[in-house]
Amino acid sequence: MISSRKRQLEIALILACLCAPALYAALDEGKTGPKFETAEKEPNEPMPEVKIEISDKLEQWFRAQRYPGRGPIKPTHVAELFIWDLTRPPVTAKEFLNSSAARSMTRKQLDFLEGSDAFVTMGSDQTVRNHDHFRLYAVSEEDVRKMIEAFIEILTERPNRIRLEYAAKLRKYQEEMAKAKGLLPGKEALLPSVKAEYDKNKESAHPFSADDTEAVEHAKRTMLEMNRMLDGLEVELAGIREKLNVINDYWSKRGEMSEAALAKLQEMEIEQMIELRGAEARKKATVGTQKREKEFLELFNQWTTLDNEVKRFKSTIDSCEKNLAKLEDALANPTPDMLPPKIYQNNVVIYPVNTD
Repeated sequence: MISSRKRQLEIALILACLCAPALYAALDEGKTGPKFETAEKEPNEPMPEVKIEISDKLEQWFRAQRYPGRGPIKPTHVAELFIWDLTRPPVTAKEFLNSSAARSMTRKQLDFLEGSDAFVTMGSDQTVRNHDHFRLYAVSEEDVRKMIEAFIEILTERPNRIRLEYAAKLRKYQEEMAKAKGLLPGKEALLPSVKAEYDKNKESAHPFSADDTEAVEHAKRTMLEMNRMLDGLEVELAGIREKLNVINDYWSKRGEMSEAALAKLQEMEIEQMIELRGAEARKKATVGTQKREKEFLELFNQWTTLDNEVKRFKSTIDSCEKNLAKLEDALANPTPDMLPPKIYQNNVVIYPVNTD
């Protein structure tokens, strides 16, 4: 049984996913974003998500492995922050440029992002253990704030996207399970009567067959044989009817015929009528056998189709329950890529950059 804690997590996930599009829309319109504070916090300002400190200590422009940064445009400021256990794909310049924060960056900062080393992962830092060390460079203090905003936006969007995917899967499995549970009782209730009717027909049509497979194969072979027989009987009947037509033509000329000829004509007519009745009787028996085998095969198909549907619905319910349990476990024990970035002490420091 699903615990109340897990069910609450499930509901919270769905609500978060429903709210996410509004969040993205607001970000696109520049109405919201990560909140920052400096030492001079304004009155009535909402609780900040990130605290920014301004330092006058000169820092260097680095790229990977602490090599000097490169590019036609040089930075003036750098933001330094540490992210807890960052097991996420590397951030790219394209993601910065596509962020909502980039819309309010200066043209020079956008050019700097496109052509210079604007951010660097310094790797695990011994000063702050179990964290990855990042530096975000910019051409002004305002632009470096936008870089921080863009960086947090990028790292937050990724777990949001994963949670949206989980929510979509959750809805999918819930809908599939609800549909299967809705249809299963009716199919299960119908199955015994269909199976009983099939068994009764099988006992009548194929009492000596060892199993259903043998009975079905025998019925199919009989159907093919009956089809061939019917084709032959149709040809035979057509020939007999044509002979009777010729005999009838001669009866119209009986005034010109001798007694012996008339007697012979009558004898021939009787013979053909006997052949006609015999062929019609064989056709009737053949059609009866064909109908019997057809009904047997239809009942077999009805039973097996219904039986397969019942099995499929049960399998769907079982599979959905297992998948939902996995999702609930993942929600109860989220991996780092499902969580928003955790900045060390919620603190980011901005330094001036020495590019001499």
